[in-house]
Amino acid sequence: MRKVRAVALAVLLSVPAGSWSMGNGNGHGRPQPLTCPEDVAAAIAERCRCDDQRNHGQYVRCVVRFRNALRKADCLDAEAKRTIARCAARSTCGKPTAVLCCFTQLGTCSDPTPGNLMAEGTCSDDVEVACDVDGDCSTTRARIARDEAACTASGGTPGGQGSVCGACVTSTTTTSSSTTSTLP
Repeated sequence: MRKVRAVALAVLLSVPAGSWSMGNGNGHGRPQPLTCPEDVAAAIAERCRCDDQRNHGQYVRCVVRFRNALRKADCLDAEAKRTIARCAARSTCGKPTAVLCCFTQLGTCSDPTPGNLMAEGTCSDDVEVACDVDGDCSTTRARIARDEAACTASGGTPGGQGSVCGACVTSTTTTSSSTTSTLP
């Protein structure tokens, strides 16, 4: 009998929080359909808080379970199904000293009159991108470094906590480019 109770408890604890309710008022818990969130990334960040995890595996496990619930509820497109777990795995969550390490590679712009706020040139590394100055042609990538010192030593710029997905994103405009870091 104890084994049956232990198995039942383990099954109950493995169900993501909030997916069970009291059903139709008769006291029998029944799984309720998950309502698809408008912002999946925000829902994941709320459900699986990066700061609350004891270790990286616990964070990834939380994200994968929630992703699976969203997938079963048909809330995700094909791209999200593929990338959510990969982005969680490539995050600093559960790694107390780890940081995002951003590397920027500057491209060159062929604009004949740079700085006039008119994108009249194209980037050397991507002729489809119109540009005004070399900064418009910057590309940035991120990786996880064990700490800020290791990031700096490898030539990168520490970018805080989060996931490499969406981190260190360079926005291209005809007036400036900027680097931002986002949480998973």
